[in-house]
Amino acid sequence: MPGLRVHVPVGTRFAIGVVVRIHSDEPEFKTKPIRSTLDTEPVLDAHMLSLTEWVSRDTFSSWGETIQAALPVGLNYMSEKRIRTVPHLFPSPKGADILNDVDLAGSISLEEAEKRWGDKMIQKLVTGGFLDIIEEPKTTMKSESDWMTDWASDGRRLLNELIEDPPKRNPAWFKLAPILMDLELPMPMSRLLDETGAKEHQIRKWIDLGILESRKVVRTLTEPDRRMYPERMHALNEEQQEACAPILEAFPNPAKPFILFGVTGSGKTEVYIQALYTCFVAGKSGIVLVPEIALTPQTVQRFKRVFGDNIAVMHSRLTDRERYNTWMDIRSGRKTIVIGARSAVFAPVQNLGLIIIDEEHDSSYRQEDPAPRYDARDVAMHRAEMSGAVVVLGSATPSLTTLHATAKGLMTLLRLKGRHADAALPQVTVVDLKLYKHAMRGALAVPVHTAMEEALSRGEQAIVLFNRRGYARFMMCTSCGATCDCPNCSVTLTYHRTSDSLRCHYCGYSERVPRVCGSCTQATIEEQGSGTQKVEEELEAHFPNARILRMDRDTTSRRDSHASILNAFGKGEADILVGTQLVSKGLDFPNVTVVAVVHSDTELAFPSYKSAERMFQLLTQVAGRSGRAEKPGVVFLQTYKPDHPSIIHATHHDFESFAREEMRLRKSLLWPPYSKLITFEFKDRDSQRVADVAQAFASVLNQESSDMPVLGPAPSAIHRMMHEYRWELLVKSDPMWSSLAREEWLNRIFKEYALVRPPGGTSVRINVK
Repeated sequence: MPGLRVHVPVGTRFAIGVVVRIHSDEPEFKTKPIRSTLDTEPVLDAHMLSLTEWVSRDTFSSWGETIQAALPVGLNYMSEKRIRTVPHLFPSPKGADILNDVDLAGSISLEEAEKRWGDKMIQKLVTGGFLDIIEEPKTTMKSESDWMTDWASDGRRLLNELIEDPPKRNPAWFKLAPILMDLELPMPMSRLLDETGAKEHQIRKWIDLGILESRKVVRTLTEPDRRMYPERMHALNEEQQEACAPILEAFPNPAKPFILFGVTGSGKTEVYIQALYTCFVAGKSGIVLVPEIALTPQTVQRFKRVFGDNIAVMHSRLTDRERYNTWMDIRSGRKTIVIGARSAVFAPVQNLGLIIIDEEHDSSYRQEDPAPRYDARDVAMHRAEMSGAVVVLGSATPSLTTLHATAKGLMTLLRLKGRHADAALPQVTVVDLKLYKHAMRGALAVPVHTAMEEALSRGEQAIVLFNRRGYARFMMCTSCGATCDCPNCSVTLTYHRTSDSLRCHYCGYSERVPRVCGSCTQATIEEQGSGTQKVEEELEAHFPNARILRMDRDTTSRRDSHASILNAFGKGEADILVGTQLVSKGLDFPNVTVVAVVHSDTELAFPSYKSAERMFQLLTQVAGRSGRAEKPGVVFLQTYKPDHPSIIHATHHDFESFAREEMRLRKSLLWPPYSKLITFEFKDRDSQRVADVAQAFASVLNQESSDMPVLGPAPSAIHRMMHEYRWELLVKSDPMWSSLAREEWLNRIFKEYALVRPPGGTSVRINVK
């Protein structure tokens, strides 16, 4: 039936496919029988099959690639090559031992066999007809175990005695004592940690004391805990109620999507929670999309406070087993509210009633590689239309495309103009770095340093943003000007002092720092520019008594490192948080009163029509981290371009003026939203071949698209990446073009290109974005 995975013959091998339709139309080609069915019930229902088909057409990718993106590991197309014996053939004595081992095992993975007996021997047996190479689905996930925590036989008495005679130093684990008294045990360890906010080693301490005990159990599909805690919801103020009312009224008959446009700290999350609660009470499910779930543990906790165990969290930091189990919980209806990054838009929720897209302007909602190259916002709106669900997009700085859709009446605008409670928008000060060349304290200009010093003396906290990680941007020989470049990409290597290495942030290549220049052999290699590591070092020198945490891709590579850094800062265990744009997303720290942006111009370095918009959004978002409670906040924007429109409008929190000016410019140049960009990317290891293919493809585009502006072809901003040369072509198409019409046009373009393709052009990969 549709939605089942099957094992099918493809040429000389076997592969995994998904049944998408049952029919009785006999094809012209010869068919082969399905080898086996891998599921007892569909992994994709009719709704999800229809959605994935639409995504494949909208993104000009294969339906299989889209289905792969919608399924977790264990249920997707992942397979492995294995070997098995061919019966009734007799090899040489040496091969007989290998065949006997394979025969006893039934089959062995090709990778394991080549490690044991060598790839040449295995290939010889395959060529001789003694072994078959088959493709089998990877083993599906097994039942997960959990640790169930309960009172030990005499645990309550021992706990009371310990409370009466507490440890002298009052250790952190002992602070859990009153919380444990009120808990209803037994409880899974994972839930116990979540409800108490404790670390696992702290719970283990109570187990060592004989007060608690823990036993391993198989994770079963028991009846989920449906309890909610509406009493924990904050009462909405008048402005929030006015914004929330149209959303609640839309549930029976949803129409246009809503855009919740509210300044940072205006309480958009409380509106989301109220809408989700109404949706939940009505027996419907909800999906909450956030830019990067691993970066916003605070957001998850705020939802869990109200919805408890009804929340499922999906993000890239989950293990394969966790992804699989979470997917199964959602599909079975055990979890009815999903919070996750862009891929959560494919979550198999039943009876969908609401989709919320927080920080809808964020570029991470768009999948770039691999295919399908979808935009989660577009997929969410199409899925909602199919399901009869309500869509709410929220942001303090909506994307100009969303704002344009609102102006055309395609979305309903809801406003939150003021911050919640007594919080006021922070004062923003522009610091012209050209005037402070000789008045710097490390990365900070003197007035910024002074303001931070005063804040720290009052026991307040500060955030420093510098959107470049590493210690130095690159290293250069001051004798001959040679730089340390990546051998795989056309970029310089970034210096990381903690590991004393040079790294490429695109392909991952790294090497030790050379002692002498490879070009002139002089020992004159010096650091150029700076990154978050260097800023952290300078802050430690200028604020020796301050506790400093750094948050960038280097310090957050380990699992749960985002949450531990943010929790420590939130608890006041650090005074200054320095980091890349990660520190600008979804953070709510009432004690932060100073925010400093070291270089506000970094976004302008990227060659994109969105550069000004992204800079304004980043500055506005990071400015919103200051003054979120009753304490007034101040934001410093250090820049070499104080007269840039993004800087000027961000200073006054004036999104409308920035949007009007930027939209006027885009309309004159026919940039989105006044067109829809189609990007063709060409990649190959041969620089001349990829250039020839790009030129041939451009000639076809110019012939077939005389009414649409074609830009290029030209080498990409990073011309070589991971040994491949890259070229690009841009087409400005009609923004109202339907997915079907665009797909038909692309098919025609590729058909015409096949007639003029240069020799060897089949090796050049062409991606459509």
